[in-house]
Amino acid sequence: MSLRRPNRSAPSALLLATFFLAAVLAPAAIAPTASAQAVYLAFGDSITFGVGAGGPPDGYPAELEDLLNQRGVNAQVLNEGLPGETTVDGRNRLGGLLGGIDVLLLMEGTNDINSDISPETTAFNLDAMADAAEARDVEVVHATIIPRLPSAGKDSRNVIGGQLSGAIRELAHEENRNLADPFYVFFRGLDDAFDRFYLGGEDKFHLNAEGYDQLAEVFADAITGEDEVPPVTGLVSPFDDQQNTSPNAQLQIDLYDFGNGIDVDFTQLTIDDSPANATIGGDSRRQTLRVNAPAGGWECVVIVDLQARDTAVPANARDGQLVQFVIQGTRFIQGDITRDCRVNGNDLLDLARLFGSQRGDSRYRGFADINGDDSIDGTDLAILSSNFGQSSK
Repeated sequence: MSLRRPNRSAPSALLLATFFLAAVLAPAAIAPTASAQAVYLAFGDSITFGVGAGGPPDGYPAELEDLLNQRGVNAQVLNEGLPGETTVDGRNRLGGLLGGIDVLLLMEGTNDINSDISPETTAFNLDAMADAAEARDVEVVHATIIPRLPSAGKDSRNVIGGQLSGAIRELAHEENRNLADPFYVFFRGLDDAFDRFYLGGEDKFHLNAEGYDQLAEVFADAITGEDEVPPVTGLVSPFDDQQNTSPNAQLQIDLYDFGNGIDVDFTQLTIDDSPANATIGGDSRRQTLRVNAPAGGWECVVIVDLQARDTAVPANARDGQLVQFVIQGTRFIQGDITRDCRVNGNDLLDLARLFGSQRGDSRYRGFADINGDDSIDGTDLAILSSNFGQSSK
């Protein structure tokens, strides 16, 4: 099913004359036919429902309908979000909603994290829902979840959310389905997203009205082919924040692009601030990067930076930390906030940036709360200062 109106070349003079004559003789026979309306089903949990924006008709589906029609897509977007739903529940609910639907917008999995459902199981359930839709000739657009605030009680660093989003990207690529990627956009692509686009306070998960408008744009871009997202990761092994990692583990990263494609000659990895000798294979849709452990094995904490861009004009690029993992036997000194096995000025800068925040604030980070009293204050500074200059390597 095409989501865009077809382009038409300019008619010749003879053709125009023929059309004019036909219009005079039989106007009803050539009356223009309006493009068929595409019906989109936005399916998911409270994020789809619009908690934080009042629920339907507010939230992202209504705004998406407006955006698509502004971009020339004759669309109706139905809101079938159900607060609190997991993908297990979603599999049971979706089947009765697919009649008369052209496109399924499938974004679910946040509550799976809360319910300790593994990313692998969540991806399996999402694939089953997508298969059920495709069996009824419904096109599927997968979507990653939105990240949660750093002050959330569970997955505050979005480690599990990142793994789940990677699994959803892999699923979309393997099954040749379209992808909207709000996890990347809100986590890495927008400045101050947690302060600007979330309800905040006691709510750690939901967007405000401006955030739902932004979410609608992410979906609209995916549907209409507007490429605003750089290459994104699928499988990353070892995964971010993995503990007790083998010193001999091989680093593997799968990189995808759902827009114009990866600029395959630009991709680079840096490990602990040094260029990595990575083996890179694949094509513009998927690249696989592998790095073997150095002689003697990895030590302390391994920090991996990724530089990549796509072939859009202008290019969408990313350049920064991708993952860090902790090697077996590593010992951290109190005050080593950056987890590089030494206490130095970098730790002091991180503490200063977060100083004065308390658990529940958007700036609070548990790793800087050295004494664990839910406040980043002078006590933490004193502990850091007492260990300044020490190394556990």
